Amino acid sequence: MFQHSRHRIIGATLCVYLLAAATISMGAEPVQVTVDAKQVIGNNEPFWANMVFHPTEFLDGAWGEDLVALLAETGAAQRYIRLYNQPEDAAVVGDDGAVSYRWDHFDRRVDLLLRHGIRPVVAFFSMPAAIADNPKHGRNRTFLNNKRINTGRPADYAQWQAMCVDFTKHVLERYGEKEVLAWYFTCWNEPNLSGFWHKADLTEHKKLYDHFAAAVKGVNPKIRIGGPSYSSYNTYKKPDTWKGFLEHITHGTNHATGKQGTPIDYITVHTYGGHSGQGGPMFPYPSVDYMLAQQRKLVEMRDEYPELRDVPIMIAEWGVTSGGGTTMKKRPMAEVRNTQFSASFLTTMVAKQLAWRRAENPHLGDMFLCISGYEVPQQFDFEGKRTVHTLNGFHKPLLNGYKLLAKLGGEWVDAHVESDDDEVTILAARDGADHLTVMITRFVPEQWRNEGEDRAVRLSLSTGWSKPADAEVTHWRIDEHHSNAYSVFCEMGSPTQPTPEQIQQIRSRMGLETVESLSRRSVGDTFEMTLDLPPNAVSLIEIKK
Repeated sequence: MFQHSRHRIIGATLCVYLLAAATISMGAEPVQVTVDAKQVIGNNEPFWANMVFHPTEFLDGAWGEDLVALLAETGAAQRYIRLYNQPEDAAVVGDDGAVSYRWDHFDRRVDLLLRHGIRPVVAFFSMPAAIADNPKHGRNRTFLNNKRINTGRPADYAQWQAMCVDFTKHVLERYGEKEVLAWYFTCWNEPNLSGFWHKADLTEHKKLYDHFAAAVKGVNPKIRIGGPSYSSYNTYKKPDTWKGFLEHITHGTNHATGKQGTPIDYITVHTYGGHSGQGGPMFPYPSVDYMLAQQRKLVEMRDEYPELRDVPIMIAEWGVTSGGGTTMKKRPMAEVRNTQFSASFLTTMVAKQLAWRRAENPHLGDMFLCISGYEVPQQFDFEGKRTVHTLNGFHKPLLNGYKLLAKLGGEWVDAHVESDDDEVTILAARDGADHLTVMITRFVPEQWRNEGEDRAVRLSLSTGWSKPADAEVTHWRIDEHHSNAYSVFCEMGSPTQPTPEQIQQIRSRMGLETVESLSRRSVGDTFEMTLDLPPNAVSLIEIKK
């Protein structure tokens, strides 16, 4: 009873800040945004539309199946989902003590992804007790009926290598080489943390990676393998840790082959905009710039090794802030994962990432949002966890951010922002000449409670249409008053147990909403409009003949 009342008090208090945001126009000169839809500058390959599904076991139930369907339908997962292969569930010990493997559990989960047009990034993670150095090492997963997961090293690395061989042969036989060559394999997860790997012993992890690489490449050298997937903050704080792995794979002695170096096709890193449900060492609030600073530093360290400069870095985990299961009870700033702040963080991150990739070609791969916080049963709606929906299935504004990104066309077009700061970013695209989309975001991280004045933005769009045409113009918006189930929840007083009527009301407002109703108007060579953007708002203007 105490926990319920405490959640209600904290949630209601934080919602007061959300609903108190001012909406007074600043009166300053509008930010000028210019788009030339005639100038195609590249193909839209949604590097952001990938997810880490955690915990993997939930893929076996109806809840997991529904979540995968939601991620696919909303465009949040268009390319890949990372999951564990979980060999602890595959190992079978025969009467003679020999260990063999059945991969039925993995097959079920991948079949589900493939049905939705999503491919797996497979993390080889957990040690079967039958081959573990200490069968009792690890921890119970209380959310799975105390199922035990072993995070220790193998008794003999040859047995780990044999398991990796068995898995690789299995998926090639079941799914075929063409399909598997489109996947990614990676070794373990955050081995620099003792909760995930044997005493966080990175020498032992290098052995693990070497034998993993020898196994997979020994079966098929064309399969893409990567690592080391170290945790973000420790990598940024202790760069020698990450450089130690790069040094090993380039110049070190391979523990499996005795030769110099170890194969790697892509490098995996984890970077977050903040830590433990709040800000990071550079900012007291979650920041896109902090996350990009981590990534730039990692690129610089990789490029110190000439043989690795063309090896792409996959952002194998990212999020507005780490600590996926951290709630607002512990960290009030975790509220940003409920609000429009997270949607504007996402779209700003995509815009700044895309600008970096165009300008410098830093050889970056896909980015994977780590949705976590589901492993401990949700007690209430909008607890502040790193999830995309809540206990009662309410879509968070973050998910609406993915829905808007999915509306962007298949070709990027030329777009510029004229401003004295970088609050406003733009993404502009088209699907052929007759369907144009312009996304404008105002991200103000220091206003993490979304308070403050509106800012005027003037859009000038050159359509390239030779004569005026009847067009449908739609202005989609995510802010306090649009596409925001959390605001509706707050207006109701943050109910710990919403009534059926309240659930229906919130669900009716949780999807994408427009500032203006759909309208048809004559649009010629130039389209202009001025819009007022409050802090941490996202607008998408869609023009379609």
